Amino acid sequence: MDDIVDRHPAPRSSPSRVLPVLLFFLLMGAVWSDPLLLRRNFAGRDLVAYNLPMEKVVHDAYARGRFPLWVEGVSGGRPVLPNPNAGAMYPVRMLFAVLPFPFSAKLFTVLHWALAGIGVIVLLGALGVSRGAAWMGAVTYAFSGVAVSAVFFPHIQPGMALLPWIVWALIRPSSFASKAFLLSALFTLDILAGDVFTTGFAIVACLVWIAAGAAPGHRGVLLILLSASLGLAVLAGLPQILATMLWIPETNRAVTGVTWREAFEFSIPPRRLLELVIPYPSGAVWTNDHTAIWDRELYPGKFMGIFLTLYSGALALIAAVTSWNRRVPAARLGKWLVLLAVVVSVPPALLPVSWHDRLAPVALRNPEKFAVVLAFGLSLLVGAAWDDLRARARLPAWILRAGVGLAIVAIFAAAAPKVAGRIAAAAAHAPAGLEAMASRELPPALAEAALLWIVTCVGLDRIRAKRRGAVLAGLVLLTAVPIAATRRIGWTFREDEVFAPPAFVRFQQKRDPQGQYRALGEMIYRPPGELEKTEAGNDLGFLEIVRRNFAQHSQVLWGRGAVFNADFDNGDLSRIQSVRRISGVASEFPDGGPFFGSFSLRWGLRYRDQAPLPGYARIGGTGRDDWDENPEALPDIRLATGWRETPDAVAALSQLSKLPLGHIVVETGRSSEGTAPAGQVRVLERSPERVVLETEASAPTWLFVLRGFWSHRVVRLDGREIEVFPAQLAFSAIPIPAGRHRVEWEESFPGWNVSRFGPVLYLAAIGALFAARGRPEDDNAPS
Repeated sequence: MDDIVDRHPAPRSSPSRVLPVLLFFLLMGAVWSDPLLLRRNFAGRDLVAYNLPMEKVVHDAYARGRFPLWVEGVSGGRPVLPNPNAGAMYPVRMLFAVLPFPFSAKLFTVLHWALAGIGVIVLLGALGVSRGAAWMGAVTYAFSGVAVSAVFFPHIQPGMALLPWIVWALIRPSSFASKAFLLSALFTLDILAGDVFTTGFAIVACLVWIAAGAAPGHRGVLLILLSASLGLAVLAGLPQILATMLWIPETNRAVTGVTWREAFEFSIPPRRLLELVIPYPSGAVWTNDHTAIWDRELYPGKFMGIFLTLYSGALALIAAVTSWNRRVPAARLGKWLVLLAVVVSVPPALLPVSWHDRLAPVALRNPEKFAVVLAFGLSLLVGAAWDDLRARARLPAWILRAGVGLAIVAIFAAAAPKVAGRIAAAAAHAPAGLEAMASRELPPALAEAALLWIVTCVGLDRIRAKRRGAVLAGLVLLTAVPIAATRRIGWTFREDEVFAPPAFVRFQQKRDPQGQYRALGEMIYRPPGELEKTEAGNDLGFLEIVRRNFAQHSQVLWGRGAVFNADFDNGDLSRIQSVRRISGVASEFPDGGPFFGSFSLRWGLRYRDQAPLPGYARIGGTGRDDWDENPEALPDIRLATGWRETPDAVAALSQLSKLPLGHIVVETGRSSEGTAPAGQVRVLERSPERVVLETEASAPTWLFVLRGFWSHRVVRLDGREIEVFPAQLAFSAIPIPAGRHRVEWEESFPGWNVSRFGPVLYLAAIGALFAARGRPEDDNAPS
C-alpha cells in the first residue's frame, strides 16, 4: 500500500469536499475575529514602516482608475509598478481597491491565510489522504510560525497561498490543455504577485513532485506540461516582467550590487531548527521587546529573523519522523521539500566572515524565505502521517518519552534558572551579560514547548479511539496547538493608532495643504539621544516611532513626502543614493540649509534632545519631538533662477553642494550656465501618475520637478514631446522658453508598447490548445 500506483482515490461527494473548506473559513474567521470584526488592524515591524504605505499607493491608484506607476512621497519620487515587491498587478489588489483601505489591508492577509490552508486541503485530498489528514495539513501550514509571520510581509503572502494550488494543478487528472490553462493561470498570478522567491518555490515544488512523486512513465509528459505552462505564464505576465527588467538596471541594487553579508543577512542558523520543537527558545520575540530576547547572536544587529518562529506544531515534527520513509506521494513530496528548504536556507548562515564584504553574483537576498517550503513540506508530512498514526494499535513510545523529556528539562530550568541560563548562553556564545535574560526567558519557553507536546500526545491518543466524539476532541486539541503558539504573532492595534495622522503630519497639512514641500527626519543624521532610546524600548510594536520619523515610508499613508528616507527595499533609483550620501556631509556644515532647501525639505523632525540641522529652526513640537522649519526651502515644482549645465553625472555631483539658493545643476551634455528672473508656475492637475501645469517666464529658464529622473515618462510642452534631463543629480528638469506655456507630465508603463501583446498571445495559445482537442495525457497519472 505504500507504493505509488497509477490510480486515483475514489471521488468524494460534493458535501464531503466542501465541508472542510467551509469549516476552515470559519476557523480562520474565528481565530482572526479581532481584526475582521473590530476597527483594528495588523501592524508592527515592517508593516507601517514600509508595506502598508506601499499597499496604499497601489490601492489608491486603482481606486482612481489608474495603474500604480509612481509614488511621490518616497525618496523624492520613484516608480512603483516595476518594483516586484509592490505586486502592483496582482488582481486581488485591483479588486480590493473598491474597499476602504484599512479593511482591504487586513482582509488581504486573512484571505491569503485561508487560501493557503484550503489549498493544502485540496492538494492532500488529491493525494488520497482522509479529510482529517487534509485538515491537519492545512492547519499546520496556515498557522505555522512562517505563515503567520508573513502578516508583516504582504508581498510574500500571495505566493505562499498559491504554492499548494500550483502543485495540485500539476497532479490533478485532466487533459493536457486544461492542465496547462490552470497551471499557467496560477503561475501568472504568482508572477504578478511579484515575489521572485515564492515563484521559484512553486517551480521547485513541481519539479520535486515530477522527480519523487510521479510515476516514471509520466515524468516526461509532466516536464513538458510544466515547461509549456511556465512559457504561457511568461506571456501572460509579460507586462510585469518587462517593466521589472527595464527598472532593475536603474536601481541602486543593480548599480552598486549586493554583498554576501546583505544577501545572506537573513538565513537560518542551525540552532534555529530548535524552533521546530520549542516555539520561542531565544525569548519573547513576538513582543518586539529587545529586553526579552537573549540569543542576539542569531542575527547580529537585529533581534529576530524574517519569521518569528519556524514552529508548525508538535505534530509536524512527529509526522516528519514517522512518515519520513513512507513511500506514499504526500510523504515523498513533503520529505524532499523539507530537505531542500534546510539545505538552501541553513548553510548561508555559516558563510565565513572573510566573505561578507564581497559582492554576491545575484542581487537577491534572504535565504530564510525558503522556510516557506519548510512549512509546506511539513504540512504534507502531517497529511501523510495522520492516517497511519490513527491506524496503529499504539503510538510509537518515543513520542511520549520526548514529551516527558521536555517536561523534565522545563522543570529543571524553572528550578535552576541561573544554571539553565548559563548553559544556554554558553551554547549560543551569547555575551555574559545576557545570561540573566536567558535565565528569565528559557523556563516559560520550555514549559510552553512541553505543554504543547503533551497536548499533542493526548490529541493523538484521542483520534485513535472508535467513538466519534473522542476523535473530534482529539482533532480540536491538535488544531489548537499551532494556533496557541503562533496566534500572538499577529499584532493588532486600533485603527486610529495605525492610520490616524500624527500631530507633525497634521501640522504640515495645515501649513502646506498643496503638498509643495517635503519633510526631513533629522534624527537620522544625529546620534540617538536618551529620548529616542527610551521610546525604542517602550514602543514594542515598532509603531509610533516609524509613524512619526519620516525616515521610512510611513508618511505615504497621509499623503506627505520625504527625500532622504531609508532605501527599505533597495528599490531606489541609483542616483538618489549618491545625493543621500552628500546629505550626510551637508548636515555637518553650518551653511547646509540651502542644500536641503533645494530638495523642498522645508520641515524637519527630531527628538527634543537632538540639535537641529543647519538651516532649520524650531517652530513647534510635542513633549518628545521638536518640529523645525527651513525658511529657504523651495517648492517641489519651480522655475529655476539660475542653472549650471554639465556634461555628465560626475560633474553634476561636484557642483551640487556649491549651488546658490534657487539654482540647479542640469546634465545636458555640455558645460554652460545662466540665470533668469523669477517666474510663475500654476499647477492645474496633480496626481502621482500625471501633472499638468502652466508656466510663465520673462526669459528662457528650466522647470525643476522633484521627481526621480528615469527614462519611462512622457512630458509635453504645448503638446510637443520634450526631452527630460537629470537635475540635482537625482531629479528632473525640462527647458522652458520665455512666455506662457502648458506642460503635461505623464509617468509611463515601462515596456507597455511591447508587453501588452503578451496576454493576447497567451489567450491565443490557450485557445489553440483547447481547439486541438488532444486526448487526456495522464488520465492514469498517480495522484
